[in-house]
Amino acid sequence: MDELEYLLAKSGFVKRLLIKNDFQSIEDVIGFQLPDDYKYYLNNYEPFEGSIGEQFMVLYSANDLLELNGIFDASLSKTIAIGSNGASETIGIRLSGPNTYKIVVAQYIQDVDDHIEIGTSFIDVLRRLDEGLEWFA
Repeated sequence: MDELEYLLAKSGFVKRLLIKNDFQSIEDVIGFQLPDDYKYYLNNYEPFEGSIGEQFMVLYSANDLLELNGIFDASLSKTIAIGSNGASETIGIRLSGPNTYKIVVAQYIQDVDDHIEIGTSFIDVLRRLDEGLEWFA
């Protein structure tokens, strides 16, 4: 997790005392396990709102995930909303295969056809933003 720690610190994420979130209830609702790098972020950092490179993002807290994802059936699209770009698009994690994920942005997160891939993992999104890549380039 050294690279993840580096990218989070460089991007201005605020570290906090380790919390041991119980992800079982949200994973039961969405029908899949959250990726380890994303769970690490949720357990060790405050929710984030700010710019990384040219992109603005809001990332929800672990406590908000269950409530915010209860409004649609995430198990149908295998996608969980984890934040937004501060405008009309939602950022989500989509299970794309056994233990493989895509981080996506979409106006309608429950519609898989609307998804635009912005990374293959949580750390990959941070890496891309750090390198100056734009989501819609």
